[in-house]
Order: sequence, then structure tokens, then C-alpha cells
Amino acid sequence: MSPVSFGPSDVQNPHNLLWAHVPESYWLTKALLFDFDWILLEISKPSRVMPDYEASRSTLEGLKETFQLLRKFEIRLAVTSNLSQETVVSELARLNLANDFDNIRCFEDAKRLKPNAELHLFTMETLGVRAGKAVAFETSLGGVRAAKAAGIFCVGTPELNGEADFHLSSFTEKPLLALLEEIDRLKRALLEKENLSPTPRR
Repeated sequence: MSPVSFGPSDVQNPHNLLWAHVPESYWLTKALLFDFDWILLEISKPSRVMPDYEASRSTLEGLKETFQLLRKFEIRLAVTSNLSQETVVSELARLNLANDFDNIRCFEDAKRLKPNAELHLFTMETLGVRAGKAVAFETSLGGVRAAKAAGIFCVGTPELNGEADFHLSSFTEKPLLALLEEIDRLKRALLEKENLSPTPRR
């Protein structure tokens, strides 16, 4: 049995969404925490046809539409950064992305920055989400270490192979539901492995 606790709603797919069926990851993943640099990396990529959209579009357009879709699934979105609030919020506002996030935590919000877990822990506390229900997207080794120290499943860029739990070049490179399902399966496998690990002798 999975170590994750589920209530009655966890075995019922929601209705009136874009698709009739929503994967189990809808219930396990309740929050996505993006490092600010991940957002900048995403929008720097050239326009292309994305799996969830028929026509080619800019990565900024695709990212915003994906964020809006995630909100329909009631998945909360946050940004974490070692930079200042002014820098992060002003750039997100310029990109018309600031209002897509439920929470933005930066330099001013923590005494200890990444690779310390404080920003991630504060963000989850604010969102009301446990670590097992969150996924962090990080672009640096310090960010990966911060996410793992907070107990969060971490997605890293390809150059962080061997450090993060999963790797992506872009958040929009795969169909959204397929990506959530894949992350969900890996999260469950890690949780099961941890649950089955023998207790260290004292």
C-alpha cells in the first residue's frame, strides 16, 4: 500500500474540466514551485509547436496557457528566488505572469537562502501544502539541494542529471497530463521505497 494517505475525493476525478479524465497526479500534486530562473529559461526558448496546442506559439504564450490550465486543476503555483522581490515581481509583471502565481517568495522572505530549505518550507506553509504534495523546478545545484532538504520532489534541468529526481529541458515539452502522470509515478515510487526502507539501528 502507498504511504500516501488518500481521502474519498482522491479516487474520484473532477468534472467539468477540459478533459473528462484527470490522472491520479491531480490528487497527489497540489503545488508546483518554480525557481525564477526556470521561468526565464522557459521563455528564452524559440517558438514551436507544443504538445498541448495545435499551432506554433511563443514559449511565453504556451507557458501562460499551461499555468492557466493548471489552475483549472486547482494546482497552486509559486515562485522562489534568491533575488529581491522587486526584481522578480517586476519582471513577472512585465511578462504578464505575476498574477498566475499564488505565492512569490524571495530574498526578503528568508534569513537563509538556497541551498537552505527555508524558502521552500515557507512557501509550502503559505500555500498550505505538504512536501509530498509539491514539486519543485530548479535550475541550479543549490536549488535542488534546497528542494530535497525540504522533502520536495525536484525536477531539474538536464545538466543536473544525477542530482534532481527528474529532468526536463522545458516544462512544456511534453503533454501536461502525461507529464503530471509521469512525475506522479516517480513520486509514488520514491515514497514507497522510503516507506519500505529499514529503520537504521541506533
